[in-house]
Amino acid sequence: MANFQKAFEYIINKEGGYVNDPYDKGGETKYGISKSTYPNLDIKNLTLEDAKKIYYRDFWLKSKAYLMPEPLAIMHFDTAVNAGVKNANKILQRALNRQGFNLVIDGIIGEKTLKALKNAVLQQLLSDYTIERTRYYIRTGNKRYLRGWINRSLSTYDFALKHSAAAALGIALIIFIGYLLGRSV
Repeated sequence: MANFQKAFEYIINKEGGYVNDPYDKGGETKYGISKSTYPNLDIKNLTLEDAKKIYYRDFWLKSKAYLMPEPLAIMHFDTAVNAGVKNANKILQRALNRQGFNLVIDGIIGEKTLKALKNAVLQQLLSDYTIERTRYYIRTGNKRYLRGWINRSLSTYDFALKHSAAAALGIALIIFIGYLLGRSV
């Protein structure tokens, strides 16, 4: 749940409050939750707590971000919120294929995708994921939002890298402390 909380806080800072952009196919949106996706929801009066429940149920769990290392989980969750779960899953599969895993791009995180994920080089996967996410946005042909989406993709990559580096540093520190303790005994 700690990874979800961190990912949720990151995304809420990106998504913001209520908007009703006539050019956005999602229509009325608040906290990134759109009327087109949730037609029976009172978007204008949506609470942050209710948005959090939706994010957890419909994006964190369905994208299987909870099965991923923290930096990738945050990146994948952000993509699922921004581009949809199935598209995020396809982006992940394409990124894994850049490391030679030869997955079918079906948008389903199953046994083969999870096995590839466990064997992938995380730092490279974060870069490959960002490349594939950017390609996805370019393929949409939506020039109005393209610059913002690419900026979001790059800032999410930076955020994930910081968490990846911090995690690697933490592991290295634990190993080093273990080494020192082993020497003094």
